[in-house]
Amino acid sequence: MQISVLEYLERTAQAYPDRAAFCDENGAFTFSQLRRAARGVGSALAALPGGVMRKPVAVFESRRVETVAAMLGVLYAGGFYVALDPELPKERLEAILGRVRPAAAIRMEEAPVEMNGPVLAYAGAAAHAEDDPALEAAARVMTDQDPVQVLFTSGSTGAPKGVVISHRAVIDYIDAFAQVARLTRDDVLGSQAPLDYVAALRDIYLPLREGACCALLPKKLFSLPGRLFEALDAYGVTTLCWVVSALCIPAKMNAFAVRVPRTVNKVFFTGAVMPAKYLRMWQLALPGARFVNHYGPTEITASCTWAEVDHLVEEGERLPIGRPFRNTRIFLLDDDGREVTRPGETGEICVAGCGLALGYFGDVELTEKCFVQNPLNPGWPERIYRTGDYAHRDADGVLWFHGRRDSQIKLMGHRVEMDEIELTARALPGVEEACCFFEEDKERLHLFVQGPVTQAEVFAGLKERLPAFMIPRRLTVAEAFALLPNGKVDRKALRAQMEAQAHGTH
Repeated sequence: MQISVLEYLERTAQAYPDRAAFCDENGAFTFSQLRRAARGVGSALAALPGGVMRKPVAVFESRRVETVAAMLGVLYAGGFYVALDPELPKERLEAILGRVRPAAAIRMEEAPVEMNGPVLAYAGAAAHAEDDPALEAAARVMTDQDPVQVLFTSGSTGAPKGVVISHRAVIDYIDAFAQVARLTRDDVLGSQAPLDYVAALRDIYLPLREGACCALLPKKLFSLPGRLFEALDAYGVTTLCWVVSALCIPAKMNAFAVRVPRTVNKVFFTGAVMPAKYLRMWQLALPGARFVNHYGPTEITASCTWAEVDHLVEEGERLPIGRPFRNTRIFLLDDDGREVTRPGETGEICVAGCGLALGYFGDVELTEKCFVQNPLNPGWPERIYRTGDYAHRDADGVLWFHGRRDSQIKLMGHRVEMDEIELTARALPGVEEACCFFEEDKERLHLFVQGPVTQAEVFAGLKERLPAFMIPRRLTVAEAFALLPNGKVDRKALRAQMEAQAHGTH
């Protein structure tokens, strides 16, 4: 029985010691080099007064192979890591550090904020002599329910919330995703996700499991599709596991007319609804590649459903989110907590299984609110996660996404799904992205669209496709949307723009 994610590295380093494990624009680690560096970091942490067993350790990360070694080193010492982007606003970094109170920190360069505990420079920690007895002692007392990482996401209150992910959850997810991905040791995964983002769990541990290589692609390349495609070819990348927005950028900029990645043969996408018109561009550019949609929030360790796209999609086509991964149970509940079983009937997606997070770090109240007893099971304790997302099943049992619970509003007596408005807008010619908001004080919808299109064209297209009560009364056409570090649209920035515009109309 596998207890720790480190067992992936131990097995692979023994089987393929000299194969490249991770590479970036500055260098690479073989599996044996990665193991040595990680065990050095672990030994340095274990030597600290009190050690870090079952304690959080902050890792001020950068997109470098050394960051991966630092993270794994924390696990060798028996602790768990909190990856922090040093470019985050100081206030947010301090809020996260104040919540987790790490026992230690590892930095690549200078730490961006003052720390109360010891701060180790990565270079010195990685060069530390391996303390095999200390690392073996940590491994002996570790369980698969110990945390691997605390992942901080935006909280509805404005304060960041830390999702605690266990070894068992990561192992369960990686083993299930491996069955879907079908990677081999000859594959090269091109990593897009920031290392403080949940998708990085897949980018790190899937290659460790399979003996494949992971190329950490520089963030700057994702705004330069031509250079991005050059990098994919240079690294020999075969597999992309990217958020939807990262795949849309090259399509929007017509990058395929200039260059097509030669080695990519598997494309996995998640994080948002994939516009069919951009997926079609990728399919036409890479006719022999597999394309797989997958869905899931951070609280269930990245993904819980998947659907292979087995045909050339048409513009405006909706894609299913598919079926559950192995060892994951998904059911739908209505607003009264009853199970939805009829095909076509909508309910909230609820998830059960080993992939569930342990909860929110330092917030028992929020954990108990979101990770609840299965209302369909009166027989024994069974935690489920209520995602807040709505879906329906078709006659074949395949899941189709309907949007967020908090994106449903009541307008003029009608229940309106703002996700439906966004999907409809994205399908219009010239619209590259769309985000819809509800101005409660004015009882009106405000739609933002991005792309070479006019207000008149958008309104005309929406009137052909939506009932009158769903047509937004305000429409803003933008040249570009601000993006978050993980590549998703910064909806908070758009909402602030909407509020500023509304204030200007008073």
